[in-house]
Formats: sequence, C-alpha cells, structure tokens
Amino acid sequence: MPRRASKPSVPALSKSILQAAWAFDPTRGAALGLHRYDGLLPTYTRATVERRAGRIRRDLKALGAAAKDGGLSARAKLEVGVLRSMLLREQFALVDQQGPRKAPRYVLGKLSIVDYLLRNYAPLDRRVRAIAKLQAQVPAHLARFRALMDRSLAETQYEMAEMNVSGMIESYGKELPAFFPQLSPATRRLVERTNAAAVAELTSLQAELRSRYKPRVKKAFALGRARYERMLWAEHLTRLPVERLLEVGMADLEANKKAFLETAAAVAPGKAPKEAVAVIADHHPTADGLIPDTQKMLEDIRTFLIDHDVVGVPSEDRPTVMETPKFYRWASAATNAPGSFEKVARETFYYVTPVEPEWPPEKQEEWLRYLNYTSLRNISVHEMYPGHFVHHLHSRYRVRSPVLKAFWSTAFGEGWAHYCEEMMIGVGFQGGDPAYRMAQLMDALLRDCRYISSIRMHVHGWSWEDATRYFMENAFMDRLPAEREAKRGTFDPGYLNYTLGKLMIKKLRADWMAAHPDASLREFHDAFLGLGAPPLGLAREALLGPDAGPAL
Repeated sequence: MPRRASKPSVPALSKSILQAAWAFDPTRGAALGLHRYDGLLPTYTRATVERRAGRIRRDLKALGAAAKDGGLSARAKLEVGVLRSMLLREQFALVDQQGPRKAPRYVLGKLSIVDYLLRNYAPLDRRVRAIAKLQAQVPAHLARFRALMDRSLAETQYEMAEMNVSGMIESYGKELPAFFPQLSPATRRLVERTNAAAVAELTSLQAELRSRYKPRVKKAFALGRARYERMLWAEHLTRLPVERLLEVGMADLEANKKAFLETAAAVAPGKAPKEAVAVIADHHPTADGLIPDTQKMLEDIRTFLIDHDVVGVPSEDRPTVMETPKFYRWASAATNAPGSFEKVARETFYYVTPVEPEWPPEKQEEWLRYLNYTSLRNISVHEMYPGHFVHHLHSRYRVRSPVLKAFWSTAFGEGWAHYCEEMMIGVGFQGGDPAYRMAQLMDALLRDCRYISSIRMHVHGWSWEDATRYFMENAFMDRLPAEREAKRGTFDPGYLNYTLGKLMIKKLRADWMAAHPDASLREFHDAFLGLGAPPLGLAREALLGPDAGPAL
C-alpha cells in the first residue's frame, strides 16, 4: 500500500508560503530588508494573477489542516494564524478588490524608488543600480498595466492613478537626478539611460489616462456588505458585525466630540472651536528650532515613559530627528523605520518637514503654526514614544519568529499608536493641560470620522460628498481636507483600522487587567507588544485564551 504523503511541518510550510508571496511580489521582500529582491517588479497578467489566487487557496487549505494538529505550540498556532491573515488579505486585494484590474495604485505603487534613496543599506552606486534594474522593467510593467487595467475606473481610483503617475514622473525626473553627481561615471550613464526611458513611458501613460480613462470614469466604488465583512475578517480574524462596529464607533465619536467642545471652551472661553485651535497654534517652534526642539521633545517623552513605568523601552537606541528629504515632503512628519529583516541600515529616522527658504514669511509662519508644540507632541507620541518607534524596538529585540517579523497588521500597529495618544493622557502626560487634550481629541475625531465614513460609504450607500460633510461637521475640518479624507475612504476602506484597532486594544486591556488584577499597565503593554503585530483577534486569543469573549 502506498504511503500517504506526510504533512509539512509548520516551519517548512511557513517558509514555502513566505517565499511564494515574495516571489510573486518582490517589492514586498525588498521593503522588509531582503535585498535579494531589490530592483525586481511583480508580473501582473490575467494568468499570473489567477495562478497566484490558486496558490493562495491551496496554502490556506494547508494552513487549515495544520491548525487541526492538536500538538501545536501556542507560538506555532499564532504563526499559522498570522499566515492565514497574510494570505486572506492578499486574496482580498487580488480577488475582491481586483487590484491589478481596478486599482491603478496597486500596480503603479510598485514603481516607488523612495526606499532605495532613503536608506543607506549599501553604497549609493549599488542602490542606484537597483533603481536602474527596476526602471528597465518599467516599459513591460506599464504594457501589462494597459493590457489588464479596466478602462472604466471608479472616479477616485482614476484620480489616484493620475496622482501616482505624476508623483513617479516627479520622483524619477527631478528627485533621482539630484543624486547623479554622487555616482560613478558608469552607474550614472546606466541610470540616465533607464531613467529617461522610464520617464518617457510614464509621460505617455499620463496622456493615455486623460484621453482613454478619464472620459469613462464612474461614480460607483462601494465594496458592499459581504466584501466589507471579508476585509474585516482578513485583517482581524475575529467576527465583527457591522452593526456592532457602528454602535461602538458612534459612541466613541460622541464621547470625543463632547470632550473636545468642553476642552475647547476651557482653552478659549466664549470662542468657537476653531478659534481655540488658533490659540494652540500661537506657541510654535522657530524655523531654526524645529529639529532640535523635536529631538529634545522625544527625550522628554521617553523619560516620562520610563519614570512612570508605562511600557518597556527595550533598547538605548534613539531615533534621529531630521528634516524630511525634499522628495518625501508630502508628509508633515513621518517615521522611516528599517525593514524587519534589515541587517545594515537599522537606524530609525523621524522626519519633520521644515519651512522652505523660498516661502514668503507668512507661509513659513502658517506652516510653523501647523506644527505647533502641542500638536507636534501628540504626533510624536503616535510616531515615536510610545507609538511606532517603541513598537518597532519590541519587534526588533523581542520577536524572533520570521513569520511574525514578516507581518504587520494595520489595526495592531496603527491601533497601538492611536491608543497611545489617549492612553498617555490617562497616565498623566502633560499634567492635564487642556490644550494638549484638545490636540489629542482633534486627531481622535478625524479618525472617528474615517471609521464611520468607511462603513457608511461601503455598506450603507453614502457618497464621498456625504462623507465630506460628515468630516466637516464632526471633525471641524475645512472643505478641502475633509474632501481628501472622504475620497481616501473610497479606495482605502481599511482606514477605519486606526480607531477600530484602538477600540479593540482598549477592550483587550480591560479584559486582560480583569483577568490579572495584580498586574501593572506596563505588564499588559509589554505582553501585547511582545507578540509582534498579529491580527488583533489572534492577539486577544494569545493573551486571554481561546474563550476570550467578544473583541468589542
């Protein structure tokens, strides 16, 4: 009798699944710091997408069989669950959202060269040669784009396509050449040739988008309930009924809105909320003081965390605050952390966008008022201490599993950083300063509106105009930023995960503390961050057991 084939071990299955995922989309491996994938682009055709979808189905089946093994350790169970979520999220993007056919940014975003320019993991010549290798594939990549992409795109998907192409032309045509004088003659000749060809191809596509795609845009964009719920399941691996999501989200918004109005009245008695915001903006750095003041601010926040035993800071590593590179200045402040497998360029940069010297004085003042000390402090809590940077330190120094290192749940990571903004006030940071509380609440209201607009637009028939009005009325935003936020939700419905993650972490904390009445807040935070960044449904099970109860 022939022997039945034995099931692969979890480590062997994990390795096979990760290698197949990175082979299909090498840009994912490169972003993680696996430089054997540098300069490679995915191949999106109808046949390759169908083959990948088939491979995902087979891998999910294999993981389902592995999960039934009663002898799995807790860590192996967590790894199997993380791999399931990774595959389900990719399946959602390929099959439900049909990214290569209906979402130009899914394809065009692969052309980014930002990481090659920002991170010094190798000499500049080597990194630019990887860019040249990537650019040499641009003509074929865009030919496949034209062959596969639907000509009748959702209106906001088309707008993102135009933005992506314009951004790539700017990046290739203006930002990359700034590095040319630093290159060897041979590398410079190579990249000048590939860069010119890539810019020409992108410029041609830009014209085609306007002539062939723009006349056929459509208003429809919604996922519908079934696909929306599949998105939630893939991200969290726990059932989250839409009605319960709305109930909890509306309660959070109403509580934050009430607190915001009360706090604004304390900051500026008798004045409208926007006037209270203006009062906060009066206290801001100078142009010369922006970077050193931010560096000192980070050290002050770090000291508070340690002195008050809020969360473990498992390293003496410090982020470096620096001016945002010119080609990255679409962001006001951002974290540039290394990929989880990076072995050389392991420093973390905290980019803060300065004023431009050529700006007139009134525009420089406007920007510095936006980056006022109070708002910058709340941003820094989110981005650095105890938000993304502290999370990154726990992942680097405490997480050993390649599977857990390779995965980052948006709801876990962004939920943690957003949770930290509120949590820090609860542990006494800034000593009850109403201006700081107001800045925190402004960001919370923005994310509450994202959460509710995502559900309403994709499940309940809202237009982005409906969502725009909602942002204006409930987050006190002006029309232009409100419209941008609303439109983002049409193609990025997962932007609800900032608030959803925060709410799930708060519920998990309450349940964990009830089960561990003698434990400290730091013990919860350290246990939570020690998991890496798995789906929050798995995090809940890992910390509370299989009978953990509802996530919300």
